[in-house]
Amino acid sequence: MTKRRNLVLGLLTSVLLLALGVGLYGYYHWQQFKQEQGIVAFDLDGLRLSWSGLYLERMTLSRQSSKGEQLDLALDGLELALDPWWRPLPADSLRIERIELQWQPAPEPHESDQPAILPSRAQMERWAAWIPRNGYIASIDFALPCLKGTCHEQAEVHWQHGGSQGLPLEVSLHLRRNSHRLTLEANASEEQAATRLDLQLRLDDRLRLSSQHRLRTAGGSTLWEGSLAMGELPEAPWLLDWLGEWLAHETPALGELPQQMRIGAGWTLNLDVDQDLANWRFLHGELRLSGSLPAPWPIIGLGQLQGRLDLTATVKNGQWIPTEVTADLQLQPTPALVTALPEPLRPSSLHLLVTPGKAGETRNELPLQVKLTAHGDSPAMLDAQLSFDTTAPYSVRFASTQLRLESPTLRFSELTLKGLDADLRISGESNRQTARVQLETGSRITLAGLASRTDISADKLQANLAGLAIEAEIADEPLSRPMARGPVELKIGQLRQPALRPQGWRWGGQLSNTRQQLSLQGPLTNDSGLALALRLDHNWSNASTGLNASLPEIFLRAGNPLASTLTGWPQVLELNTGRLQAQGQLDLPGSGPLVASATLKASGLGGIFDRTELTGLDASLALSLQGDRLLVEMPELSLEQANPGISFGPLSFRGNYVASLQRLERGRLDWQMAEVRLLGGRLWLDPGGTDLGAHEQSLNAHLWGLQLPLLLEAYPTEGLAGTGIIDGELQLHRNAEGLSIEKGMLQAREPGGVLRFRSAKFQALGQSNPAMRLAVGALDDFHYDLLTSDVRYATNGKLDLGLKLNGRNPALEGGRPVNLTINLQEDIPALLTSLQLSDRVSETIRRRVQQRLE
Repeated sequence: MTKRRNLVLGLLTSVLLLALGVGLYGYYHWQQFKQEQGIVAFDLDGLRLSWSGLYLERMTLSRQSSKGEQLDLALDGLELALDPWWRPLPADSLRIERIELQWQPAPEPHESDQPAILPSRAQMERWAAWIPRNGYIASIDFALPCLKGTCHEQAEVHWQHGGSQGLPLEVSLHLRRNSHRLTLEANASEEQAATRLDLQLRLDDRLRLSSQHRLRTAGGSTLWEGSLAMGELPEAPWLLDWLGEWLAHETPALGELPQQMRIGAGWTLNLDVDQDLANWRFLHGELRLSGSLPAPWPIIGLGQLQGRLDLTATVKNGQWIPTEVTADLQLQPTPALVTALPEPLRPSSLHLLVTPGKAGETRNELPLQVKLTAHGDSPAMLDAQLSFDTTAPYSVRFASTQLRLESPTLRFSELTLKGLDADLRISGESNRQTARVQLETGSRITLAGLASRTDISADKLQANLAGLAIEAEIADEPLSRPMARGPVELKIGQLRQPALRPQGWRWGGQLSNTRQQLSLQGPLTNDSGLALALRLDHNWSNASTGLNASLPEIFLRAGNPLASTLTGWPQVLELNTGRLQAQGQLDLPGSGPLVASATLKASGLGGIFDRTELTGLDASLALSLQGDRLLVEMPELSLEQANPGISFGPLSFRGNYVASLQRLERGRLDWQMAEVRLLGGRLWLDPGGTDLGAHEQSLNAHLWGLQLPLLLEAYPTEGLAGTGIIDGELQLHRNAEGLSIEKGMLQAREPGGVLRFRSAKFQALGQSNPAMRLAVGALDDFHYDLLTSDVRYATNGKLDLGLKLNGRNPALEGGRPVNLTINLQEDIPALLTSLQLSDRVSETIRRRVQQRLE
């Protein structure tokens, strides 16, 4: 007896320990499950169990994920009826009096990586095994996020199915909004070897939409046959108002919405049950759609639609191909549909007309005539003849296609376009991978005017695009840059820019755009006769741009197009002879400073600069710009002759100039040669340089071999002549006030020479002034052996010469020595003015001098 009692106690103890262990194990895993699922609260009240089922008075659940998603669920009056305990599933019935559901998504919604796969028959049967055969939820109160914040809805659900296999199945969902009621009914059943599904939508208990479906699965695919029909919708006002809380659309302000409509659709599709339902590449089958909207109907996300449509299309490997299409549709688009377009281009209404075209060459072709018209501030029209190839590899050809667009004003961030008129004539072909477009004769875009914020404006612009071919790879994701090749012609009636004189410009050449590079090449000309050979290359990968411009040789005798083009061309500079050519290169990298270079060659230039005649100017210049640093190299600069009233030349210079773009006039000038031939002599500077940005510059000039007879011949004084050769040194100074000579010295070479001053006025001065009688007599025929002079020249143009003469007149007092000191002062600008009024210069210079004097 004792042994039996001990055995019983041991068994009871073991059972209690096992139950305790199971309880602890279950509690641990329950806590772990709550943590993984984010369950922060879970309560059960009024739970009662019986052999026939269970009853739960209330259940509450609160769940909050780590990403911020929150779910609150409250359930009242749950009653679950079970069959006998040896066959508990599926349950006999489930009844719930009330469900309250509140859900807030995470601030950043998480997109599931799992595709939507069509469930198999076996999966559906497993799910059905857990769903009670009969169910009724009397009230479901939703609080879900919507467009206005949080929306509250009420629903009622009822279902009934046939047991473990799930069929037949009846489901009804009732949604209530104020006094209105929306009912969705679904009935599924077995029909031979297929599953039949009937759907009906009732509004206020009236049937408005019905849809039948038949699904048959065999060999890893499902054949889906379906149809849809809808006849009228008088409930549209309150239905649209209801949907407006959930879908982003604007309900049109209509006094009374139309009621009559007809929509019918039928389809036969093969679905791959092992693939993502959203992947259209795995669809095969046919679709038929027919609709008639006698009056404008508001379509959510689209706008107000009116008209008729009849469409038959096939799909294979995700490629939809129409086989029959007729349409006559008018649409007043919702603003959200056209918001991507600039405001002036947004249409107020669209009209689409599709009619059968002329029969194709083969029965696999579907010819269509398509016309799309856009009404609004910028009317547009597309008229195309399309031909669809309804067999693989599927393509569409378009011919005799015209695209028209007119817009009075278009404004962008930097540009304003006025009077846009585009007329494009197009032909081409498109398939699943590539689209090719050819612009035919007559393709053009014109603008009445253009203005920008960079002081550029233009009138009467036209782009002729006939012959341009465009190709795009439309299968790429994202879409690749389209390629284009062909001729382009641009015309501008008048271009206005501060650096250019207003006039017409033209460019015509070849455009080539590949995935790597954009190239433009062709001549640029204007009304003044200027012609530039241009080439522009832009690299798409590194965003660098290169521009090359060449100025062919200009013969200035026929005119100077540069002076007629550039506003910065000096008005006082006239070039009427010689030849000029130039070439430039600009490189603008994607990041970093720009680099530019240019060369200029001039040969035999002649003309007038201000009041100086120029003859035989030859120059070779090389310019380079790096960042803001400009370098001008002058390996050759020569001038045959300059004549401001006194001719001198030739002039030779070789050197370079460096300056910043912000201070071009304050750079540094260096030279290896700076020399001018003057009156038979030579005036030059030693190799060196000077900083023009300094307050003052000082230079030493050397004079050698000046012929005194030529100087006295150029000097406008009657009766003065002489012989001799003059050398000297001049200290030149330059500052903000101008050019001056502080210390200068001139000296005649040994053995001297002769000075003769035989003027009637000078002779009369000697007779009237006894003090001047000796000087007048001596200078009548003065043989000098010493002639020196100091030189001073002020910035106001006054020249002072302190002459010292030692010599004799053989006919005066037996040729005794005579020493003369003479101070001469001359106003050089006035002297040059008097010379320029004589016949020593051209008529143009004399006219300019007279105009300035006046």
